[in-house]
Amino acid sequence: MQIIIIGCGKVGSKFAQMMSEEGHDVVVVDNNSSSFKSLGLSFNGLTVTGVPIDQDVLKQAGIETADVFIALTPDDNINIMACQVAKEIFNVPQVLARIFNPEREDVFHQFGLDTICPTNVTVDVIRSFVFGEKGVSRYTLGSNLISFKKEKVQKKYEGKKISSIKLRKGLFIFGIVRNGTFNFAFPSLKVSAEDTLVIAEKVD
Repeated sequence: MQIIIIGCGKVGSKFAQMMSEEGHDVVVVDNNSSSFKSLGLSFNGLTVTGVPIDQDVLKQAGIETADVFIALTPDDNINIMACQVAKEIFNVPQVLARIFNPEREDVFHQFGLDTICPTNVTVDVIRSFVFGEKGVSRYTLGSNLISFKKEKVQKKYEGKKISSIKLRKGLFIFGIVRNGTFNFAFPSLKVSAEDTLVIAEKVD
């Protein structure tokens, strides 16, 4: 799969590393070349320095043949403009924008864009832990319904890195709860017997 990631911050770099490790063709675009240092030496993808809403920059990143376009810059306006270009001009099949302001999510949806708002997702997941809710909680991300469930770490996973834990297709580890604190998952994070996994799944 050919994936273009806009923004090489903490989330963008970790997602790029994960997709690269899984064998996908990954290109990361950022207007600050020093941001690429966070990708690490093991990153096998490509990097492009430039303004992420510039069509020439996006063409250099391979947007004309991309399967997935993810906008993860810290600027909601840049994310929505970049995604509009990817969706409307280059017809990228899957486009997703991260937004920080929950109140603007409806605006993105009016443009037909799928979004993920870390604020809303995190609040929803943490709430289920605070009140001890059992079972599955669900949250809408763009046009998709995502379910989150809690599971104790299986013995075979103890001491393993997140990147080496293979769940069934369609599931991924969103985070872990350790000593009462929620932590987002990242590839090199090791799990212990006392952890609780937060597992996400797209609901058809």
